[in-house]
Amino acid sequence: MSRGRRWIVVVLLLLLHFALHPLWSRWTVGPDLLAGGVLLGSFLLRWGRAAVLGGLLGLLEASISLGPLGLTMFLFAVFACLSSWLRHTLYSESGAFSLVFLFVGTWALHAAVSPLMQGEVSLGVFAVYGPVDAALTTAACWVVNRFVPAGRGRGPAGRRRGRGGG
Repeated sequence: MSRGRRWIVVVLLLLLHFALHPLWSRWTVGPDLLAGGVLLGSFLLRWGRAAVLGGLLGLLEASISLGPLGLTMFLFAVFACLSSWLRHTLYSESGAFSLVFLFVGTWALHAAVSPLMQGEVSLGVFAVYGPVDAALTTAACWVVNRFVPAGRGRGPAGRRRGRGGG
């Protein structure tokens, strides 16, 4: 998948998150497309720029949910930085690896952010709501990824198909 297509997926996830947030905030569990956008965006950046992206998106999340501003920004920046570093350390272009990484990253982000937003820590949040939210987020990111069309005429190395040479 090309970098341009990946950025289109990230932007589309962020737009869908903020467009559908009022609907999903009424449900007990629901996909968090912002977490998916942060993690997928951090896959494309080095750790420093990923931290800036996470901090900015954490600022947007805190302003929409009326949560603690600085702490939310900090947690999103840390998770974006760690996911970028881990992604580059455990380099893999496998689709299954990306889905598992997205699931685990979303679950960990919810485990860190939910006690701050809800003010309480319970086993249900970690054992039930976290994995269900992460599974819904991973499924939604996969669906959005499938709906974005692939570029035409380019091979995996960025060259036009059908031409020889090396």
